[in-house]
Amino acid sequence: MIACSKSDDFWGNDSFGNRSKNNHDSPMTSNKYIPGTILTFSGKTVYKYVQVIGNNVLAEMYCPNNVKITFLENHEIELFITENGGCGGRSFYAYGQITPSGTTKFEYAVPVITLPDGTGLKITDIIQGHLGCTINGPGIDRGTLIFFGKFDSSTLVATSHFNSKCDVVGPNNNIFSTPVNGPVQCSWTYVLTLDE
Repeated sequence: MIACSKSDDFWGNDSFGNRSKNNHDSPMTSNKYIPGTILTFSGKTVYKYVQVIGNNVLAEMYCPNNVKITFLENHEIELFITENGGCGGRSFYAYGQITPSGTTKFEYAVPVITLPDGTGLKITDIIQGHLGCTINGPGIDRGTLIFFGKFDSSTLVATSHFNSKCDVVGPNNNIFSTPVNGPVQCSWTYVLTLDE
């Protein structure tokens, strides 16, 4: 979108309240999810852990879930995630954005869980407890995981990539029992389908 001066009209992006070039009186309507819109999804989260040396998959598992997305102002979203099946019993919030083109970014709330005594746990604390290893990388910031992906109006897929460093060959964890040789690449991916 280009304009030569402050007085020039901009055309094309309804997120800025602009108007269609062909109809100066009506705003464009490419984003059909107005604030207050609620969408429900069913799907799963896939957890994958790959040892860098040898490219060995240490663990790949999934957790079925349901997700309710509420659209807020300025393309912001609130996600309410409920885990089901063997992972069941936990529900938590995440917050982020879905742009009109479908680009998606969200992160878990901080803290993600508050215990009865008022203690808050970050998702990174929980992951490190399960892995018995330290974690870092591009998908981690401020004690939470950052997910990047795409929503095409029927399917939402978003992934967080991070790394794990285990200081011992056999870390005390409940994710993978295989001895660990060097760093581990970790990915958590939401694969969600819009409910009818």
